[in-house]
Amino acid sequence: MACLLFLSGATALVYELVWSKYLGNVLGNSGQAHAVVLATFMGGQALGAFVFGRTADRAKNPLALYGILELGVGLYALAFPYVLDVLGALWLSVAPAVPDGYRLGPRLLVSALSLLVPTLLMGGTLPALVRHFASSLTGVRYELARLYAVNSLGAAVGVFIAGTKLVPAIGLSSSANMAAGLNILLAFGALALARRFAPALAPGQAPSGDAGDEVSYPRIAVRAALIGVLLSGFTSMLYQVTWIRLLSIVLGASTYAFTLILTAFIMGIGLGSFWLMTRKGQVDSLRLFGRLQVALVASICVALPLYVRLPHLFRKAQWMMTRSLETWPLFQLLTFGFCCLVLLVPTFFMGAAFPAAARVATAKVSEVGRQLGGVYLWNTVGTITGSALGVLVLMPWWGMEGNFIAGVTANLIGAGLAFHAMPDRPKQPARALWPVAAAAGLAVVVLGSMSGWAVRLSGIASIRSHQKPPDSYAKLVADTEAIIQPIFYQDDTFATVMVADAPADNLRFMKLNGKIDASNGGDVETQVVAGHLGALLHPREPKSVLLVGAGAAITAGSVLAHPVEHLDMVEIAPAVIDAARLFKADNRNAVDDPRTHVHVDDAKTFMALSPRKYDLVVSVPSNPWVAGVSGLFTRDFFQTVNQHLADDGVLVQWIHTYESNEDLIKLVVRTLRDTFPHATTWLGPQDLVLVASRKPLAFDAARVAERMLHPEVQKDLSRVGITDVFGLLSKQVHSEVGQLEFAGQGPINTDDHNLLEYASPIAFFVSNLDVRVKDERRAPEGADRLFLVDYVREHPPTAEQAAAVYRNIERYHAANDPMVRGAAAQWRSLAPDSPESALALGKAALAQQDLTLAASLLEPEVARGGRTPELVTAYLKLVTARIWASRTLWTPVGTQGEAVALGREVATRHPDDENLARALRSLCEALPSSACNGAMAPVAAPANP
Repeated sequence: MACLLFLSGATALVYELVWSKYLGNVLGNSGQAHAVVLATFMGGQALGAFVFGRTADRAKNPLALYGILELGVGLYALAFPYVLDVLGALWLSVAPAVPDGYRLGPRLLVSALSLLVPTLLMGGTLPALVRHFASSLTGVRYELARLYAVNSLGAAVGVFIAGTKLVPAIGLSSSANMAAGLNILLAFGALALARRFAPALAPGQAPSGDAGDEVSYPRIAVRAALIGVLLSGFTSMLYQVTWIRLLSIVLGASTYAFTLILTAFIMGIGLGSFWLMTRKGQVDSLRLFGRLQVALVASICVALPLYVRLPHLFRKAQWMMTRSLETWPLFQLLTFGFCCLVLLVPTFFMGAAFPAAARVATAKVSEVGRQLGGVYLWNTVGTITGSALGVLVLMPWWGMEGNFIAGVTANLIGAGLAFHAMPDRPKQPARALWPVAAAAGLAVVVLGSMSGWAVRLSGIASIRSHQKPPDSYAKLVADTEAIIQPIFYQDDTFATVMVADAPADNLRFMKLNGKIDASNGGDVETQVVAGHLGALLHPREPKSVLLVGAGAAITAGSVLAHPVEHLDMVEIAPAVIDAARLFKADNRNAVDDPRTHVHVDDAKTFMALSPRKYDLVVSVPSNPWVAGVSGLFTRDFFQTVNQHLADDGVLVQWIHTYESNEDLIKLVVRTLRDTFPHATTWLGPQDLVLVASRKPLAFDAARVAERMLHPEVQKDLSRVGITDVFGLLSKQVHSEVGQLEFAGQGPINTDDHNLLEYASPIAFFVSNLDVRVKDERRAPEGADRLFLVDYVREHPPTAEQAAAVYRNIERYHAANDPMVRGAAAQWRSLAPDSPESALALGKAALAQQDLTLAASLLEPEVARGGRTPELVTAYLKLVTARIWASRTLWTPVGTQGEAVALGREVATRHPDDENLARALRSLCEALPSSACNGAMAPVAAPANP
């Protein structure tokens, strides 16, 4: 029977994971939608425990009732997709008439109707089994703890297998069908066992054994226990949503991280129940409940100083790992270890507390089903309140820090009520409540002294750290605080958002859950180009635009540089909108532009409910390895976009190549082309912008040039080095045919089998920063299919245009990228006498170790008296490279006195030029110690946030 219950717990969590994703696709992945689904799931189980608990007391064989309930769950699971289709149609018919801020009701209705039947049935299983096996009140605590432990440990295994193996391999529907098949087998197994094993007590039968074992608690104790389980349920979910947010900042907010967090949480609950099972009534249950609440408070207070140190510990642990596919399982084990470090001890106390309190509230073993159902109902009222209030109200109101304070306070109240209501409590309140007072004092000291820890946690968290971390936590904090200055912080319903400045680099950036998602630094070009491409290439001036993902609103500002009449900006994280206002100087005040209409919602849900047709849709979400984001790269999403585009509408879709791999980029392109027959690729090398449409986009150079001459458009594009049509066309990576050739044949990404959601975190871990996409600008054949080739036949570039393209490419590409050398060579061919073009090509050749070409360009410029820091820096690098390339025992080199003197002369005139100082130091290190006559001053590395 224990095996059946273990598997039942496993299938229940498979359902919860799969059904929540199904409902997320219908209701959206916003914080509100997640809270509604979780509250409905738990509320249905509580109602089921209350209803079927009474039925179990009257049933001749509660085990047979358990089998029937499991059979019902399995059969409903097979029908769930069809039920959801009907309810989804109901949602789409009702929700559009409800204002944006009032759609909680329809969401709750759809979620409740879809989940009510199976969760009712699930909720009745535990009371039925306890009623079947318990023969005395003493046995109630033992059996409840045993069954609760087995069920919880099965649930932990189920969510782990479903989230890391099953759903990634076979998708949502197949996973649900497999769980349903297992449920049906469990049901038949339970029905077969019911024929062989009678219940411990028949309906109406009095318990046997020593009456002393049948301790019935007074009413005040029962009330204290019921209030205690309510508060315990409230705090358990409040802590859970807070721990998920905290660990997402530390570990990364991938779907794997969420699965491992949930696994550790449920496993701790199961282990706590298992421990209670072994106690065999050695301690009064009400006293034990109070002690467990005190222990829970103490464990959180002791662990809180650890929480803020987790980013440093995790970075150190990662630094010791080799990033490869082979070490991915080891990384998962490391992640799970950190989850257990945070969660295992407090959830252990939570898992032991519920069965202990349930025993207090049980007065008659013959009515244990009804009474246990009542306890379950009280507990779930608390859990629903904790999950809903914790996400929707408390987290935005007072953040992670406030949630921990509220949770600790509620636990202390529950402990105080328990100690006060003990039948044998000391008469003096001080003696009865001293554990509560001690825990409260500890909480005041710890929580009071650590005010502001959440901001520090977000500041030092670095999901993309590829450098060796500082030796100590204190050093990490000091280094971070010396570099960045936080100016905004907010925990909202969906994410923790921070904006900070790095004054030394004149940089402002935005972090979501510890990950930099936008800045006014190196990724500005991507944000600007994504905003302009669709409007420039559109067959007419777009008037109605939808933007998916606000970020710093720089893309929104670029869109609004065009004569757009209406912009719907959809952002899932509310705090991002406020944070984007801090980038007002960079986004042209896009958030508060009267044409901008902000919608805090999931993009798929917003579009499904919007009656508007758009001329242009620009989708610039976060990286697809972040949980939920990959749903914006599925065929289902692209089909929804297609339905909301005008006949000649255009979609602009962003995707990154860094920390990805070629197969994943092909998957996204292939999925997009499955819906849109025409598309081209732009930008590169680390970000791609796909421009897609139903109809071919005929390139009209005169039309594009006219639009680029609009003063606001011209000004906005010029800040990323694009000043004319020639510069814009230089950013095209794929033609329509070339893009299809690159994508090739293969699978399509869908909501049901979201390959990207599970493959992207692995690619992010491996961190390949050089992903090739068969750039047609470098193709041996096919480059003539790009728009630029036809354009230059009629509009040959000038030297100034070639120089602008070089500067743009050199700014955003690696120094040794052939694109940089190609642009420099083009400029040199058009301006053969220009010292600047000679320097550009010389630097590119030097980066590719072509020392002969570099020398032929740089040495004449130096000989002509060129003394700019950039030229001398390149020249010193050339001399250094020649030394290392030729010096051996048989071929010594001279002291290079002239090069050293030249370097010192220019460095003296430009003491703040760090690149020049480094080049001179490198030259001195390549020469005998006497060549430089003394050590050079140390050069500080530029700081990065």
